[in-house]
Amino acid sequence: MLQRRSVLRASARGLTRQHRRQLAKLLVVTLCWFACSCGAAERGGPLPASRGGEDVVGRSILALLPDAWIGEPPALDTGPVLVRFWTDTCPFCASSLPAIDSLRREFADRGLTTVAVYHPKPARTVDPQDVAAAAERLGYSGAVVVDHDWAALRRIWLDAGPARAATSASFLTDREGRVAWVHPGPEMHPSDDESHARCAADWADLRQAVELLLDS
Repeated sequence: MLQRRSVLRASARGLTRQHRRQLAKLLVVTLCWFACSCGAAERGGPLPASRGGEDVVGRSILALLPDAWIGEPPALDTGPVLVRFWTDTCPFCASSLPAIDSLRREFADRGLTTVAVYHPKPARTVDPQDVAAAAERLGYSGAVVVDHDWAALRRIWLDAGPARAATSASFLTDREGRVAWVHPGPEMHPSDDESHARCAADWADLRQAVELLLDS
């Protein structure tokens, strides 16, 4: 009987040690989860979902941009980059480019770079000065590059997935140059007009995505 009680006491002590180890592991996991959750909350959580073009998310596209820069090429490795394809005969671009430029002015000091990629319709060689004048006329003063033959537009967007509804798409990359958020076009900007509710909602998502990437 005494031997049996000793065995039981030893088993109980062993079980207690096992429980303590399990409890300690559980506590560590809980603390790690809590810390990660707090960090995510401070950063504002995950990026808003892209409304289209999710097949491009995660790709590195900056190396696919053309070399025909108007003026000095911007540094594309200092923070998030917002790439917007546009042309001067596009009314949706005329509405969107000024808004994108306002975003550039607001967040440039925090590391955001914007690139307006001009693709002439039809595809052809164009005078860079005409493109610069068109961008200025539309209210955009950031970096501009010309995609004369649509090679970049096709590689990044048109030929990279399913049929696209618009060429005037936008791509927001993270600090590593990977696409983190896509706007499939054609138009986004702030607006109180109910007829532009989708434009305003997309703009709000873009702004949130920019701030989250800058804070990451």
